[in-house]
Amino acid sequence: MTVKLIAHTLIEEDGKYLLIKRSKIKRGLPNVYPSYWDIPGGSVEENELPIEAALREVMEEVNQKLQIDKIIHEDSQFDASKDTVFTRLVYSGRIMEYRDIILDPEEHTDFVWISSLEDIGSNLVVPYLIDVFTDKSV
Repeated sequence: MTVKLIAHTLIEEDGKYLLIKRSKIKRGLPNVYPSYWDIPGGSVEENELPIEAALREVMEEVNQKLQIDKIIHEDSQFDASKDTVFTRLVYSGRIMEYRDIILDPEEHTDFVWISSLEDIGSNLVVPYLIDVFTDKSV
């Protein structure tokens, strides 16, 4: 069995939270949760701490330098088809100095600032994000 660690960051700015929309195709293959709203994040690389991965992913995915506050959510699940346990850590973060948001179209196609998940209505949201917002009472 393999264990895979994933680090995400819920970015808050003036009472609003940044969501990014996942692309349908990622690097030539169908993406997981295509066209769903998510927050910046990804796999922790070898010899990298989760907080370092969270900061790196935010820079890569939305071109922002952050101050990370704390872990606000953790979940784990076993994927039998991959014989892998996926553990996700979600940090809260604040932008140090706002820059233009630049998305990699291979990964994300749009972004939006919201005050709650109700702001995006019936749009698709990755499942764990519902728990993150519930945990934060957003």
